[in-house]
Amino acid sequence: MTKVKITTLCENSSPVFGLLPEYGLSMLLETGGKRFLFDAGSGTSLTVNAQLLDIDLRTINAVVFSHGHYDHTGGLEKLLEINNSLAVYAHPDIFNKYLESAGEKPAYVGPPWSREYLQKRDVAFFPVEGPLELEKGLIITGPIPRTVEYEEQEPRFLRKNRQGFVRDQIYDDQALVVESSKGIVVLLGCTHAGLINTLRYVVSLTGAHKIHAILGGTHLMNISESRLASTLKDLRKFEIEKIAPCHCTGFRATVALHQAFPQQFYLNQVGSVFQFA
Repeated sequence: MTKVKITTLCENSSPVFGLLPEYGLSMLLETGGKRFLFDAGSGTSLTVNAQLLDIDLRTINAVVFSHGHYDHTGGLEKLLEINNSLAVYAHPDIFNKYLESAGEKPAYVGPPWSREYLQKRDVAFFPVEGPLELEKGLIITGPIPRTVEYEEQEPRFLRKNRQGFVRDQIYDDQALVVESSKGIVVLLGCTHAGLINTLRYVVSLTGAHKIHAILGGTHLMNISESRLASTLKDLRKFEIEKIAPCHCTGFRATVALHQAFPQQFYLNQVGSVFQFA
């Protein structure tokens, strides 16, 4: 694959009046004559922003979900009202998602739709439990190995079993990797597996010596200063030429990334377009 175009359709912020921000993420990947949606936002802005950006959602071939949280899966129902012929790719564990808040009962934070809902609509659902090549040069990573000691999972995320609630390690977390003419481009949802864990795995999957670009959520908000420092140090090893963080990166980490990589840093908001040709 050579030409790659990525448009951010849903994100926490919007630089243009009219485009709707929301707490969520969705990016449109165009390559090889096909269109793939990476996540679908929370459900409020996807169809509105697509129309304003002159993007016909009826042309989407497939949706790839980075993980099961509502802010990445919530827009699917409205999307299916427009395009019911697309395929859905996700880890089978996306439906078991809860969040613990102090003094409150764990709240469900998974998709507002079920697997049965997809079956009733006759939507093709493809469970991803390992690396999957969607097209030549386009790979869903599947679950990402956790090898970086400082990239620990937050204890507030839970899943439910017969005994009750247990910690959710969010093993459904995955990234989308595309080989462009410029090099490897990585689309990130929330990176619950850890940014460095994810990039190391991408390198091992592709055999690439470096990564050209990363775009999306890095889940660096609310992390410790020591973890942020370690992340910035290890990030340099990948020789990344474009860094476009957003969503769950957080203000402090976004500033730190800009300061550490001023020449490589790019804003990533609703309507942002990135082309690799």
